Amino acid sequence: MANPLYPDYLPTRPDGYSPTLDVPLFEADEPGTRADPTTPSILKAGATITNITPIIGTEIRGIQLSKLTHTGLDEVAFLAAQRGVLVFREQDFADIGFEKQKEVVKYYGPLHKHPTMGYPAGTGPEFHVVYADEKAGNLRTLLGPHTTYDLWHVDQTFTPNVPSTTFFWVLEIPASGGGDTAFTSLTAAYEALSPAFRELLGGLSLYHTSASVGEVARVGMERALKEAVNTTHPLVIRHPVTRKPSLFVNPTIARKIEGFLPEESDNLLKFLHDHFRSLDFSCRVKWEKGTVVVWDQRAAAHSAVPDFADGERRHMLRMIPYGTKPQPAFPEKFIDSK
Repeated sequence: MANPLYPDYLPTRPDGYSPTLDVPLFEADEPGTRADPTTPSILKAGATITNITPIIGTEIRGIQLSKLTHTGLDEVAFLAAQRGVLVFREQDFADIGFEKQKEVVKYYGPLHKHPTMGYPAGTGPEFHVVYADEKAGNLRTLLGPHTTYDLWHVDQTFTPNVPSTTFFWVLEIPASGGGDTAFTSLTAAYEALSPAFRELLGGLSLYHTSASVGEVARVGMERALKEAVNTTHPLVIRHPVTRKPSLFVNPTIARKIEGFLPEESDNLLKFLHDHFRSLDFSCRVKWEKGTVVVWDQRAAAHSAVPDFADGERRHMLRMIPYGTKPQPAFPEKFIDSK
């Protein structure tokens, strides 16, 4: 296999696996709330905008994320909250260097430090390298034999504050194609439910744990449980930017509905997990050179699509800022249920 296109971004973990961070609750900023929803200036300067589907996903060409002002970055957060996921093409982001990349993303909040994923030498665990090749394997290697490998989730929801406007960019794509990322709208999935069912969900909360499927696969069940960081969030949240209700379910991290017996919780969560995967609410993003995806983790869940050939290189980088603590969409119902 040819040498990597971005050798400085290969994953390393010189400090070994660290305990998962239990980030205390803090007052977070939401840049999307500062944007003027009627006049998004970043879409006026010759940009080409194409919706991937009517429900979720917008592709944008003609704008460089690395050159946006704070006003422009606020508008990116607002549009990501509205559309779930933004796909910026023809970006220079992969080539602007670690410090500039970090500067842009940390504008949206303190950056999550991943306890187990590798990061580029000389940086730190705020940089999450997603890497596959003939030695590292891929998601299929990590999870072992399965009939299918979708892994729908929202990142790192086990702390009081949760991920917000997340950046994910491509360094190298598999030579024979594949390796897309799928996204689904948690807002549209909620809206598709019947009024009676929405009424049931409005007062419930979910238990989230860092002992996720991925972490158990990386460090083993015993350590994952010993170091687990746990919290609860409303099952239906009000998005801090759009103010719309959204399902806040997370198959790999949110495992139990508070107050339910195991069979009751398992059955309801299975329905919701199957429901939000529908093609009615989802889109699939094809990676190409220069692509940066920005999505709002309160509005959309995602899954890798590990369909590329064994041994091929897929090299990506992700950075996750924390936003506000999720608030219940219907506080009066949530309080009454306690």
